[in-house]
Parts: sequence; structure tokens; C-alpha cells
Amino acid sequence: MEIKKIKEKQTNRHIKKGMKPAFSVLELIFVIVILGIVATVAVPKLMDTKSDASVSTIRQDIATVVSSVQSYYMTHNKIDKISDSVSLNSKIWNIEDTQVTYIENDNPCVTIKVDDNILSVTIDKDSGTVCSKLFNSGIVNTTYELY
Repeated sequence: MEIKKIKEKQTNRHIKKGMKPAFSVLELIFVIVILGIVATVAVPKLMDTKSDASVSTIRQDIATVVSSVQSYYMTHNKIDKISDSVSLNSKIWNIEDTQVTYIENDNPCVTIKVDDNILSVTIDKDSGTVCSKLFNSGIVNTTYELY
């Protein structure tokens, strides 16, 4: 019986009557600091993920346009509109008759143009982050002869 009373006194010494056990201010501060450190590392990674996804999409679109235009020209011996040979997302690409353009920061980043029997891909690496990443990933100014 005596041991039980001693244990109750030790337990009650830390908890005043009417108070519930809770986290101390110091523990809460440590948690906030740790969350801040994790956020400073994670947020830039997440932002890069979005631009990396855009780069991947634009790279695939460029490859699709080039192969589709070449195939269409080979079959029909002419191309009046790029939209005759391929469908692109109009939210990403500015589509005209013989030219499609990806615009970043109000500047043309990638321009794909058909002129007579020449298909040209032009990239401006200084237009923005996605354009710079496209250039660094190997997309460069290129011309293709259509036949």
C-alpha cells in the first residue's frame, strides 16, 4: 500500500489538479523548426518537378510534330496546315497555318515552322526556365528536309 501511494505522489507531482497532460512549448518549437527545415528542402524540389514535367511534355510534342509532318508530307507531297498532320494542345501551343509556337514568359520559346519543303525547329534558350532546360536536354535549332 505504501508503494502505491509513493507512485501516485510521483505521478501527481508533475500534473496539477485539473490539468491534462500536454506538449510543452519547447516540444512544439522543435516540431515547428523541423517542419520548416523539411519545407525549405521539399518546396524547391516540387517546383522543379513541374518544370521538368513541362520539359518532358514539350520534348515529346516536338518529336510528334516532326514525325507527323514528315509522314504527312511524304504521303501528300505538300502541307498546307500543320494542324492537318498533327493535333496539339492549344493551351500549350499557339497554332497557326504553317507554324506552331510554345510561348514562355510572353516570349516564343520553341517555334516549329514549315516553309516549302523545309521543317525548322527553333529554340530560344533565354525565354525562360523551361526553354533553358529544353536546350540543356539536347533540343537545339534544327532543320529537316521534307521529301
